[in-house]
Amino acid sequence: MKHIVALITLLMLVSCDDYLDVKPEDKLLEEQVFESEASILNALNGIYTNMTKNSTYGGNLTMTAVEALGQRYKVANTSHDWNLIANYDYESSRAISVFNAIWADQYVNILNINNFIAGIEANPGTLDPDKESMVLGEAYGLRAMLHFDLLRLFGPVYTVNPDKESIPYYDNNSGDTEPLLPATEVMARVLSDLEKAETFLANDIIIEYGPLDIGLGVIIDDLSKYYLSRQYRFNYYAAKALQARVHLYAGNTTEAYNAATFVIENASEWFPWTDEADIFTEAANPDRSFSNEIVFGLINTAMYDRHRSYFAPSVVDNKILTADEFNLEQVFEFNTLDYRYNSTWQQPGSGAKPYKTFLKYADVNDNRTTFRFKQSLIRLTEMYYIAAETETDSVKALQYINTVRNNRGLQSLTTADNIQNEILKEYRKEFYGEGQLFFYYKRLNVQSIPSGTSGVSPYQMGADQYVVPLPTSETEYRN
Repeated sequence: MKHIVALITLLMLVSCDDYLDVKPEDKLLEEQVFESEASILNALNGIYTNMTKNSTYGGNLTMTAVEALGQRYKVANTSHDWNLIANYDYESSRAISVFNAIWADQYVNILNINNFIAGIEANPGTLDPDKESMVLGEAYGLRAMLHFDLLRLFGPVYTVNPDKESIPYYDNNSGDTEPLLPATEVMARVLSDLEKAETFLANDIIIEYGPLDIGLGVIIDDLSKYYLSRQYRFNYYAAKALQARVHLYAGNTTEAYNAATFVIENASEWFPWTDEADIFTEAANPDRSFSNEIVFGLINTAMYDRHRSYFAPSVVDNKILTADEFNLEQVFEFNTLDYRYNSTWQQPGSGAKPYKTFLKYADVNDNRTTFRFKQSLIRLTEMYYIAAETETDSVKALQYINTVRNNRGLQSLTTADNIQNEILKEYRKEFYGEGQLFFYYKRLNVQSIPSGTSGVSPYQMGADQYVVPLPTSETEYRN
């Protein structure tokens, strides 16, 4: 109970628009947050805003900590800020601080979500049925996603020990301490929440009209935000795409294939491939995030500050996150025509750094671009990789891979003796700065992964490396 009280205290201290700025009084949520459509939408926006914090999806779970675990960056120097985490030294004060922050803030936001769901259900009639279904679908989908990423990080290697005790699943706002569950039970609850999300989002406007994306500078009525920029809210296709990711992690290959191909077949018109001109012709405003293809992401207004903190040429050598140049060339198979290489990795001018730096999250000149501040959490290409991995026909599997390659400036592969190896190559190219490669390795229990620094021996991987220990604040009170 001590842990839950601490979380609720944190919850009250977090400030996100009007949702968490109100005073903690009896029946607060019912009387203030859920009294109007505008305040309900504001509450939901507060949840999304919290997801962009540096401690979770705005940093550690995408750009920094989880990428360091995946050996994305050159941090072999012992004085580098991320060296200990990249060496899986989970007992170091640095690692303890980073992973405790992930744990605490994910669960704070889960409690926010549970309060939101309870408030909506306790106040029927404030929203019309369609809007109520939509916001509940978003909330259940987000709850599934946050728990799933905690399971991927702190849970066991699922293919090896799926019944091992893992994390608690909080699906109510009672404040009671929930037990540590076997990973299989957490997975079942994640999938159950995603089924609820899919049901509630069955009439999502994105199905008929697409994401209706707009730039941040456009002035619109608050209530219209229910229906605009749906790819930056947890939408119907996000529910199907996350089902594909979760089922694949659980080893449910048929279900993963069905969900991934559903997204490919039904949503591709709404998430078109990024045109080469949008990346290169607009030299001052390149769409390096390939924003058209984001099935679900966040509007992260701190994204360019994060770039300046972690990736910019002005960052000192023992803090900057950048790839070993020889490793980078190997990842991209010495092919500079790959859009993901030549748009995202460039040598800074004026001699700022003698190596290429990472530009995916760098700002653009025109602040009216629709993709500004847009950060990907699930992109369409992952559905092609999942379909390729779970397709039993090797010819069709190769077609899925080639579809991505052709839309990244590369020629088709004519044969592939090892489809899984080609998928691995794609994960290494596609998801830099997005936190997916480490979880790919963990899902497959890859025994040896290359160091982020060339010339350093590969890391031999096992549970000690793949499983981040639960914070002591979580385990001590349970003893």
